[in-house]
Amino acid sequence: MQGFIEYMQGVWGGPLPGQLIRAILVAAVFELLAFLAGRAIHRALSAGLRRDAGREPSERIRRRRVVEGIPLALCRVLLYAIALLMILRIFGLPTGAEVLPVLGATLLVALVLFKGPLRDCAHGYLICYDNLYAPGDRVTIGDLTGTVTELSLRATRLRTGDGREVVIPNSAVTGVTNLSRAEAAAKRQASGPE
Repeated sequence: MQGFIEYMQGVWGGPLPGQLIRAILVAAVFELLAFLAGRAIHRALSAGLRRDAGREPSERIRRRRVVEGIPLALCRVLLYAIALLMILRIFGLPTGAEVLPVLGATLLVALVLFKGPLRDCAHGYLICYDNLYAPGDRVTIGDLTGTVTELSLRATRLRTGDGREVVIPNSAVTGVTNLSRAEAAAKRQASGPE
């Protein structure tokens, strides 16, 4: 029992309490930074999210989750990774020589291996952000015309007039014409002010 008490006095009398306090402060500062960055992202994207005011609520919620969620997640991952590296250094672990090269190589390999899906996801994000179309819209994409049945980050599913379901990778989406919005605009213009 005496050995355990001496061990605990050695641990708490050494540098550990100061390291813990600094690590907690770093975590708190980075949590505050993540909160402030989240508010800034929300504020920056709110104008673009108002473009879908005429859509049904479930579609607006889905779009908001994609358009705000991805930048928020990327920002948090970046801030938390930096905080983790700083906390590891506080506890005396050498991060520069061992951890950073491994993380860099892993990131590079992931980018090379997943270049196509990442390109599709980036285009899908931009389609959602720009509010080009949503499920239920009649659209013409390239030389295909049909109704959008599903829009994900990676692909758009289109039901053509002859009943075929076509899956278009979002990176291949070019020349979009939203026929539903064109028809709605024509109806509004035809009814016009009386």
